[in-house]
Amino acid sequence: MAKKLALVNGIPRMVDESASPAIYDETLKVVTSGAGAGEVNGPITAGTFVALPDSKTYTSDELEVYLDGDRLKKVFDYNFENSTNVSFTFELIVGDVIRMRIDRGA
Repeated sequence: MAKKLALVNGIPRMVDESASPAIYDETLKVVTSGAGAGEVNGPITAGTFVALPDSKTYTSDELEVYLDGDRLKKVFDYNFENSTNVSFTFELIVGDVIRMRIDRGA
């Protein structure tokens, strides 16, 4: 969801703007084998390229990456490899769910 500045009880606050959905929001689940749509075979060792679903491209500033619902930090948790892949600084195990998201600009 996009964020916007709004007055809430006279105080400026950043609020979600539900009328503006994300440009890109895809999930990958790490599975043992036979990966289908929305899945990737694992476990995935640290430093291995993981491609964004649907051949999406990004710039480093716009991509948000989540693991099991927790937002990850650039460089500390993952690295940008090129405009279609990321690599993680730790191993992804079977059952992990990766969410890759690009929000609409303000």
